[in-house]
Amino acid sequence: MNRIRSQRENQQDLPLPSENAMEGIGAELQQRQQELIHLQRQQQELEQRKRQLEELNTRRMELIEGQREIRDRLLRAVVILERAEGQGRKEVEQMYETRQVFSEQLSGINDINPSEWAATDIEGELSKALAKVDQAQAIYTQSRAKLDALRGRDLEPDPTSDGEQGANPNASPNDSFFDNLQRGLAFNLPLILAILLGVALFRILK
Repeated sequence: MNRIRSQRENQQDLPLPSENAMEGIGAELQQRQQELIHLQRQQQELEQRKRQLEELNTRRMELIEGQREIRDRLLRAVVILERAEGQGRKEVEQMYETRQVFSEQLSGINDINPSEWAATDIEGELSKALAKVDQAQAIYTQSRAKLDALRGRDLEPDPTSDGEQGANPNASPNDSFFDNLQRGLAFNLPLILAILLGVALFRILK
């Protein structure tokens, strides 16, 4: 009992913390809280900066990939267009020359007029006319072959190989001048020969 009473007396004799000491502890605690808040803000800023850098890196990779892709496409397109331009220039030049030749041949064919032939020279005129027709056919075939080789495709594709031509493959709104010229010569050649022979016989019998 005496021991317990002695301990209580000793505890009562201990000095209590002063008011200044309590204020110091509170100030230190508040300072630590402010430091913790500051560290949290720094961490948030670092995380935000990290996300920004990751986004920038992603966009940079997109730029590099997009740049490479469009550069390759443009390069291929430029090469193809340069080749096509050169090929097209050659084709246009060849077509111009061929048109000139065809115009000359057409003029010669149109000049054939059996009604103006003299009766005494029908055989010679007929031979000349047939020679002109044969020459026009040969020049046309040769020129068409050159154009086909230059263009890399047949100027007059086989109508039997095209299933979309229908019942009349010779009639197409997309036929070129060469198509019409060849068919015209092929269709009219027998008529021309018949007219020439008829005129010749008429003059002979007359």
